[in-house]
Amino acid sequence: MKLFPLRSPGLIYIVTRAHGLRTHLLKPEDISVLSKAPDLSTIVEALLKGDYAQDVSAIPSEKINAISLTEIFYKKLADRFYFIAKITSGSLRKFFEDYAKRLEVENIKRILRVKHGKETITEEALVPIPREYTAVNFPAMVGAKDLDESVGILKETIYAPLIDGMELYKRYNTTLIFEGLLDSLYFKELWYDVQKLPEKDDIRNMIGKEMDLKNLILALGLKAKNQPAELIEASLIKSYYKLKKRMISNVIQERPEMTFDVLMETYYSRYFQGLRDFLGKDMIGDVEHSIFNSLFHEHSKIMSEKPLRLVFVPAYLSLCEFEARNLTTITTGKQLGLSEERLRSILFL
Repeated sequence: MKLFPLRSPGLIYIVTRAHGLRTHLLKPEDISVLSKAPDLSTIVEALLKGDYAQDVSAIPSEKINAISLTEIFYKKLADRFYFIAKITSGSLRKFFEDYAKRLEVENIKRILRVKHGKETITEEALVPIPREYTAVNFPAMVGAKDLDESVGILKETIYAPLIDGMELYKRYNTTLIFEGLLDSLYFKELWYDVQKLPEKDDIRNMIGKEMDLKNLILALGLKAKNQPAELIEASLIKSYYKLKKRMISNVIQERPEMTFDVLMETYYSRYFQGLRDFLGKDMIGDVEHSIFNSLFHEHSKIMSEKPLRLVFVPAYLSLCEFEARNLTTITTGKQLGLSEERLRSILFL
């Protein structure tokens, strides 16, 4: 048995670099300690000792709050994502550039939600994406007078299909139709990239699970709010992995009290074990957290069990994203005065 089964020097290099980068991530016990901090100032003191020190130290003390810290967490996330893309080439570079487009997608979602609510947003509230990695004119979208104009600005980008969603948006008055279209476009391109990777099976499994589970969560959430099947189906990701279109149609069409039984017949039944009481109620957030916490542990396990495989790298990027979400939750929770027990219940640990 070969110690390092990768044949390409490029693969060996990117996996080796990811191992070094992983050491900069906060450990679960670090996140746990931060969740117990009495206030934001204690959290800031802890952050000044690690990877976030330079950016955190640049914030004037009077401007330190959950919002300014969140900007830093997602700036670091973007730096980590695009660093990986920069040090790869060929099909690897294409995959990691498109993987990072989830940050671009999140920015578009944020803008459209704000425009829908007729509120204002600044560029500082967006994840900073290097200009060479995006064709979206975010300053124009932010400055647009309304949602229609913001969507229209996407006409010359890969997100042009959002324009076709305007009719459904106006009919149901929800941005979920746009969010579903964005996720569909994102995963369609990423799914195509995966097929061209030199070690695709593990990564295909990782991306496919995320894609299918997002669909199930979205369908369950909209169903719990009694949204019509037309809207639910239009909001779904159009690519599937282990989840068949027929299965998700059953989830949408079945009576609420039978939804859990339908889920138990799918490939993803184990993710919903113990969640029967949350379904059909206004507790989909708890369902989503439970499922993504399972993915957090799976991706951590991938890094332990497959340290020499290419899948180690997207698993590392996933943990980077979970770290940003955890730190945002902690700082926001502290500012809002959430109890330690409540805060820990919504972290990924």
